[in-house]
Amino acid sequence: MNILVVTLSNLGDVIMTTPVMMELLVRFPGARLTAVVGPRAKCVLEKSADIHRIVVYDKKADLFSKWLFLRELRRERYDWVVDLRNTAIPFLVSGKKRSSLFRKFTKVNMRERHLEILEMMGMKLGNPPPFRFFDQADENACLEKVASQGVPEKNGWILVAPGAASEKKRWPVEHFREVIRTLALRTGKKIFLIGSRDERPIAEAVAREMPGAVRVLCGSMTLAETAALISRAALVIANDSAIMHLGFELGIPTVGVFGPTDHEKYGHAGPAFRIAREDGDSCSCNSRELPYAARTCFHGLKPEKVLMRASELLNVPENP
Repeated sequence: MNILVVTLSNLGDVIMTTPVMMELLVRFPGARLTAVVGPRAKCVLEKSADIHRIVVYDKKADLFSKWLFLRELRRERYDWVVDLRNTAIPFLVSGKKRSSLFRKFTKVNMRERHLEILEMMGMKLGNPPPFRFFDQADENACLEKVASQGVPEKNGWILVAPGAASEKKRWPVEHFREVIRTLALRTGKKIFLIGSRDERPIAEAVAREMPGAVRVLCGSMTLAETAALISRAALVIANDSAIMHLGFELGIPTVGVFGPTDHEKYGHAGPAFRIAREDGDSCSCNSRELPYAARTCFHGLKPEKVLMRASELLNVPENP
């Protein structure tokens, strides 16, 4: 069985497509899966032993590079071609069964929509295992970096990701600082600030005047090592970002902090996930009247709401 999955470009978006790949691999054990992915998000998939081949598609590439990309795909004949981008690729390669170009979704949530494409192709969804974002080497490297911070614990940390790829999705630094200070006092757990190298200045601003339990790891780990770190955490608190989606996919208690982005579209549901948000309709920012790209308001979301959601997941009293 030969399967082609055309996935997306941004880290968080690609993470939300991994359940599609796992559903296909459960349905077709032993299948050879080829994944098409944007250059920046290749790191999301490259540690998975379940993916036979990764082909990078750069939508900004020149015509010759795109021709080489298509030639690479056409080396194989596919039994199933599942396009999560909704492009012409399924009709430019050899495939027996293709996802439709014209789709009528019934779901709002993007993760659920990706899975709904499989249902449109006649596939019954099950309960697949989690995607493997990291390997043993990543786990070892992650633990070595934790130990280098003077932290002997090998699990049970609280992870906070105050950054996000888009500035508009970043909850204020001072709010994160208050949440972290309170959690450090209530729980006694070590707290790591995580994210990309570009987000390190944000994390350092959050960490100023913080208790000794707080460490900054932004930029010191690969995505796979970060996934390994998350897999051992007691709690993740993150803006709407790749870190938030990793927490959910790895089954770790996660609080997603939402403001200008749509929690119904990009959030998650389940016993280990909480959404921290306020009602935008009652806010004076009039976000509904603004273009989506211009929305930045968190509608008055205060640290108390995030702490309440975190306390629910940690099962600790809010006012010990």
